[in-house]
Amino acid sequence: MSGSLFLRRLCLLGDCLVFLLRPGLVRLAGEPGRRALYALLGRRRSREGLVRQICPARPWSSQRPLLSVVIPCFNYGVYLPRALRSLREQTLQDVEVIVVDDGSDERHTLRLLARLQRWTGLKLLQQDNAGPGAARNAGVAQARGRYVCCLDADDWLAPDYLEKCVVLLEGEAGTRLAHSWMQVCGDEERLVKTRDLDPDLLRYVNHLGISAVFHREDWLTVDGFTRERGLHEDWDYWLRLADAGVRGRVIGEPLFFYRRHAGSRLSLINRRPLRAYRALRRAHLDFFETPARRRRLIESYRQQVVADPFCNLARPEQYREFPAVILVHLRDLDDAERCRLGSRLETFSLQLIVEHEAPVPLWLQRRAEIIYRLPALLEPCQWPAFVANFHATRKVVAVFPEVRP
Repeated sequence: MSGSLFLRRLCLLGDCLVFLLRPGLVRLAGEPGRRALYALLGRRRSREGLVRQICPARPWSSQRPLLSVVIPCFNYGVYLPRALRSLREQTLQDVEVIVVDDGSDERHTLRLLARLQRWTGLKLLQQDNAGPGAARNAGVAQARGRYVCCLDADDWLAPDYLEKCVVLLEGEAGTRLAHSWMQVCGDEERLVKTRDLDPDLLRYVNHLGISAVFHREDWLTVDGFTRERGLHEDWDYWLRLADAGVRGRVIGEPLFFYRRHAGSRLSLINRRPLRAYRALRRAHLDFFETPARRRRLIESYRQQVVADPFCNLARPEQYREFPAVILVHLRDLDDAERCRLGSRLETFSLQLIVEHEAPVPLWLQRRAEIIYRLPALLEPCQWPAFVANFHATRKVVAVFPEVRP
């Protein structure tokens, strides 16, 4: 056996051992152990360490949706209404919805899909069963948005998920993918603190949620999702994007709800996890076995701050229309302001803009419908633009403390 072949087999053995042992180590060590293990396996670069550039906005036609949501559906009619309801409730409404029926044959699902054909603002595509990767590709091929979110029919989104992802992407052109922490529901209940896209860590764990928002042009660049069955098609797709130099960031709050149940595709794949992992590794052999390649990808990252981050987000009709909004620029409120605020909460939506990293007081968290934590979304120089755009696009009836933008 040649030396190079021996090293390759040793590398394969090492990667497979880490992949198999990681879940058990994380369960034993808990959240602190998970963070330590991921820090050891990964190689993240902080935003502060990136080359910083100022760049102009890229205008997008108002005749096209800014974002497309693609929902592949195979016999998930019992879950699909929850996913669709979460889209109707999004604060960002400049969205087209494409449902792809992947050859469903279950009666309840077929009846629901027939009703969907009459919905305005929703496109229904139908095809023979080809798997979720092919269904997502069919939907994205028809998408007209700059950005795409693939939402599985059994999952759902918090109302502010799409807006926050798009604000992050519009404000930082060097970031090409955005997602949030993941709340697992159903047969299992836990919070998964997903992470920024990390090429090194991606060798061992899929640390992004399937509903991450990405550029449609990047989907074209990497030839879409894999059509191969029995593979982690979302993990494979993130590997393709990472290998193309895409930088991804996480929003540190649980805005994506992932349903675990016995009939899910992931549950079926996890019956033979090592087989699926080895197939994934074979499909991206150079990425897995060439540390210098991954290092060059990370070193190529740039922070490209957009000078006009709301160039494509400045129209009131792009947003959900609340009855009216009470806006709190989060600072300390005195007792009189708290009293005046409390007297108006029964009628209007309370929304917060937070311009620091400190925790939000619990009484405000419980009453607020939406909380915008600006340090997670934009650079400080962009915060005034966010506040001005918010006032220009929403019906704000009161501001606390009582100041004007």
